[in-house]
Amino acid sequence: MRIVVVTTIFFTAWLPFPAHANDFPTQARVEYVLRCMDSRGGQNYENLYSCICVIDKIAETLAYDEYSEAEVFAQLRSTPGERGGVFRDPDRASLLVKKLKDVTEVAEKSCFVALNGHTAD
Repeated sequence: MRIVVVTTIFFTAWLPFPAHANDFPTQARVEYVLRCMDSRGGQNYENLYSCICVIDKIAETLAYDEYSEAEVFAQLRSTPGERGGVFRDPDRASLLVKKLKDVTEVAEKSCFVALNGHTAD
């Protein structure tokens, strides 16, 4: 019995920690892909696969809670007046928006193929 417990502990210690990728709800992934495809010129297979790749890479880097909070801050930063200050002013807002932007830029460079020396925009 002792050998089984020690062996189990030994092998589970070598397993990698679970990735963040599995904590993104399907709806969040679909919404991201649809927005991404829309911003890239519409629905086609090239945009579909590239946008799926981007959200997968974002999910590998950020936990869903962090991603969703960053998305809210990024989307509502332009709200005018005091109401918008809630989304512009906190230090956490700037940090999360920058982190999401940086992660997204790296993912897009990796996921969108180059056409004639330019990325597919």
